[in-house]
Amino acid sequence: MPGVEIDRSTLWKRARQDKHGNIPDPKVAEKAKLIDELQKQVSEGKVSVYGSNDVLTMALGPEHPGRVRGVGSGISPRQYFNLPKPQRVSFDDRLKDSLRVLLQEKTKKMEAKAREEALRMEARTKQLVEAEREHFLSQLSQLIPNFDPSMLKPRISQSPKNPMSDKASCSGGDVRSLHFEDDTAKMGKHQEDEEKEEEKKDEEKEEEKQEEKEKEDEEKHDDKVIEVGDYSNMEVPSSLKTLCRYVETTLVPEEKILQFTIDKEVFGRERDTFLLPEDITQFVLMEEIGATVFAVYMRYLHDVLKQANMCSMVGFIDPATVSANSGTIADRSRLVAARLQKTDGEQIFMMPYNPGLVSLTGFCFYDFQ
Repeated sequence: MPGVEIDRSTLWKRARQDKHGNIPDPKVAEKAKLIDELQKQVSEGKVSVYGSNDVLTMALGPEHPGRVRGVGSGISPRQYFNLPKPQRVSFDDRLKDSLRVLLQEKTKKMEAKAREEALRMEARTKQLVEAEREHFLSQLSQLIPNFDPSMLKPRISQSPKNPMSDKASCSGGDVRSLHFEDDTAKMGKHQEDEEKEEEKKDEEKEEEKQEEKEKEDEEKHDDKVIEVGDYSNMEVPSSLKTLCRYVETTLVPEEKILQFTIDKEVFGRERDTFLLPEDITQFVLMEEIGATVFAVYMRYLHDVLKQANMCSMVGFIDPATVSANSGTIADRSRLVAARLQKTDGEQIFMMPYNPGLVSLTGFCFYDFQ
């Protein structure tokens, strides 16, 4: 009948019967008769069953590990069910497995510890940067009357382009602003060896980009006909007019460029600079100028400061290190930080920066304390 639970002893007997209802094995048949007698006694109330002590357990005995019930002693499950022999594992293999497990656990612990240390260092760096920023704002408040700290907040540009640009516009007038970036908060996350490798990679990338830029400049110089604008009617100093005439009569016809070296004391490292004819004409005609013109202008300012014995007060950051072609924001931040760390004392640094709309010249302050 459906819903009625069949006794285990009945299932055991039926599992050993053939299609005619007979049990071929005489030993099993004896156990089946014993089960029938016990079932009869249970139905008459002479024998009581409870828990695991049912009819099947009374007939076959309790279960024991490593032995099959009802087939006699000395018969293991592997022999009765014809199971494959277990493979023996040598001591060396077991030792290797245990060491592998220990190594994995140790690696996980070390990775977790490294992540925690990185998070602590990041939080500490953010605190130091925030304290440095507050110190910088307090100094600006003392130096500049009616100073508004909100002018240092990052501006949201409507253009999806990268805020760093290698070109800066001079036609928008004389625009000055103060700019402060917190990208240096990413410093301090790596170990000393990793920093050395990254600096080496940055130098290689910078050399490759400089070579590519020189090749592009040469191709542009070969393919493009330089048109010198009409500067005769412009109100510009006579020295600039003379320079434009030199470009028109000498540099362009002879396909020459101006090459000179900027000393190490200007940007913290010596660099060769190539000034193209179009760089000069764009500067005179108040058109778009590149980072090279900014670098030349900073070189001139350094000479003026040197004559006034004020080089210890003002420093300069190479425009090539903060342009969009100098890598990611993190790479540019590391280059700027490396420049600031090479100073001898407290200085105000001039750093050109272009958010994409107007040309800005940012000043940053670095305090060794």
